[in-house]
Amino acid sequence: MAEVVFMYEGNTIAIQCNENQKMKEICSKFCNKINIDLNSLHFLYGGNLLNTNKKMNEITKEKKITVLGFKNENEICSKCGRVLTNEKIDGIISINNNINNTLLGLNNQIENIINNLTKKKDIKYVNTQLKNMTIIINKVNEDIKKINQELLMEKNIIIANNNDIQDTSPKINIINENITHKNNINDIKSDINNINPLDINNEIICIYNKQENEISLLHDYKCSWSDERGKLYIEAKRNINENHVEIYINDKKIQFTYKYKSKEKGEIKVKLKFNKLLTSTFYMFYGCSSLKSIDLSLFDSSDVNNMYGMFRDCSSLKSINFSSFNTSNVISMKNMFYGCSSLKSLDLSSFDTTNVDNIGYMFYGCSSLKSIDLSSFNTAKVDNFSCMFFGCTSLKKENIKVNDSGKKILEQL
Repeated sequence: MAEVVFMYEGNTIAIQCNENQKMKEICSKFCNKINIDLNSLHFLYGGNLLNTNKKMNEITKEKKITVLGFKNENEICSKCGRVLTNEKIDGIISINNNINNTLLGLNNQIENIINNLTKKKDIKYVNTQLKNMTIIINKVNEDIKKINQELLMEKNIIIANNNDIQDTSPKINIINENITHKNNINDIKSDINNINPLDINNEIICIYNKQENEISLLHDYKCSWSDERGKLYIEAKRNINENHVEIYINDKKIQFTYKYKSKEKGEIKVKLKFNKLLTSTFYMFYGCSSLKSIDLSLFDSSDVNNMYGMFRDCSSLKSINFSSFNTSNVISMKNMFYGCSSLKSLDLSSFDTTNVDNIGYMFYGCSSLKSIDLSSFNTAKVDNFSCMFFGCTSLKKENIKVNDSGKKILEQL
């Protein structure tokens, strides 16, 4: 059995009921007890007008609830003598609806943060979101105070408790049930503080040839341009820096550096481990002439929109694993393999070029390239094919796989 406590004109009357009874039936029993017509009353629950067509268990999971009853005309509270006009009640309902909508959005935001922690664990992003959420929660608390001020201040009929949001309304109860494991901002902050920001499966494995001089592990993005290309350099450098990547040489962590003076004998295995999703790989390995092979199967490129010159002048590069490479958001692939003179074949069948508009100079100077699979290429948005295969002296048309959408590519030979 459940119980609904009605508060009306300073009196409280408790009605026993079943949880699957409609609120209209329960309210009717109350009206019979006080000998008043049901249609002459409105009922307020949680700051909202009570939906009398719903069953009790549809609006709350509580076994006992308190409902405020008031007449259609202005109601004078015998508890405190204040007048609750319909306009005032509407204002209360409006504020509470805003709270409900805010908390729904807050719940979604918490779920997004948890998802981002699972996928990206980008702590800078999460901290920014937490600050925004704190502002939202402070605003919710202010709105709750407004409701408390507008309603009767008698303790047993306060609609919302500033220290316990879950008591505000049935909707908010549901929200809190969905996020009981993250029931306040401090819990979320605590969880985030315990996360290793680099404990994420987002890495690139590279093999470099042994050299007597320094090996370029990454392009160092030194630039003096003030045009659009300079802006691209700045964006890429912001993406790839010591705050976002750990570097391991033969599985031993080293201090972040763009160049490395080799002490090891033979080939060097380099692991680049990222703690965020990059948005640009512009000239990422440009000029890394010692780079022999690269495995991108564990690299999450889903947020990357610019791959301009990513492997430019990697003259020793012979193999690239693109098996899980995501290019769905990429706009530019210009110069991507420019000067990769040791590549003999490329399987780019996993590439999604739906949004790409520039593939100019993409394979310029790939003089050893004998076959290439471009069967997934969609060139509908491409407006720059210039010099795409210039200098590909070993490549013949019959060794290029394309689909109907990519037929324009063959015209570049």
